[in-house]
Amino acid sequence: MNRKVMLGCVLAIGTAHGAQAAETVPIADPEPVGYVRICDAYGAGFYYLPGTETCLKIGGYLRYEIGAGDLFGADLDGDGRGDTYYKRARAALKVDARSETELGTLRGYMHLNFQNDIDSFGTGETMEIESAIIELGGLRIGVHDSLFITFVNYAGYVSKDDVIGYGPFATQQIAYTYSSENGFTAAVSLETGYDPFTIDSYMPHVVAGLSYTQPWGGIAVVAAYDAVVEEWSGKLRLDATINDRISAFGMVGLKSEGSRPYSEFYGIWGGKWAVWGGASITTSDKASVNFQLSYDEDENFAAIANVAYQVVPNLTVTPEIGFYDNFAADDADMIGGFVRVEMSF
Repeated sequence: MNRKVMLGCVLAIGTAHGAQAAETVPIADPEPVGYVRICDAYGAGFYYLPGTETCLKIGGYLRYEIGAGDLFGADLDGDGRGDTYYKRARAALKVDARSETELGTLRGYMHLNFQNDIDSFGTGETMEIESAIIELGGLRIGVHDSLFITFVNYAGYVSKDDVIGYGPFATQQIAYTYSSENGFTAAVSLETGYDPFTIDSYMPHVVAGLSYTQPWGGIAVVAAYDAVVEEWSGKLRLDATINDRISAFGMVGLKSEGSRPYSEFYGIWGGKWAVWGGASITTSDKASVNFQLSYDEDENFAAIANVAYQVVPNLTVTPEIGFYDNFAADDADMIGGFVRVEMSF
């Protein structure tokens, strides 16, 4: 009797173990890790979006500025002069997505700025779309700085290069650019403008440019027609690469006879003409000295200089000083400066 009980127990244990083994779910082998693929077709920083042939680059910067003086300080009482220091904190986000198609490179690009500041416009927080464009081949549509300033690469090498203005910034546009392999570039843009220069009919503002670039530098000319005031403006720029440490530029702007300063979209300098010039000198692997002089027919004069110093990679400190005077007016001179700290990524 005891033997039968013992045999029954052994059989029961064996049966239960077999049933448990039959119910065990096998564990699948882990999938191989899919690392991000680098996309080097468009330069550094791009990578492929998983599962697509679209290359993406995310970047931007964090910036903090403190300015003071008549020229750069905050104009709190509205008299045109700085009364105290200004402070600005900015976070900029840039997203660049590209892919190749049978019609050329398809690109989507946006640049957003988020700011907290106190300056001549008051105090508060703002968010602005500096750029939001779609490009296919040479065609570009969306919001971007006007071709009137981008085609000649803005002005100089300093931050406050527009004390004497050289044109408008962000505007809605439809533009086309053709670039040849021998250095020639041609472009045209139909632009909307912004208040109070927003177009008021089916006729847009029109900008056209032609440039030639070589290792020694380049030359560029751009012209614009303001459809609201029905006047034109133009600029001619020459760049020179003197050596691997020194580069310089000169630019002249002209307007039609009926133009007046601040009454049109493009030629916003005083008088019929204006000139800008400057240079950038690399003094070491970490530092460069930059300056710019500008003058217009209404005797407005500005001189700006800075030193850009790279503390560590991606972190640059730039102290900048500036002087402005209108030689035709008494007691019109202003001086000021600011320090910019910028971390890029």
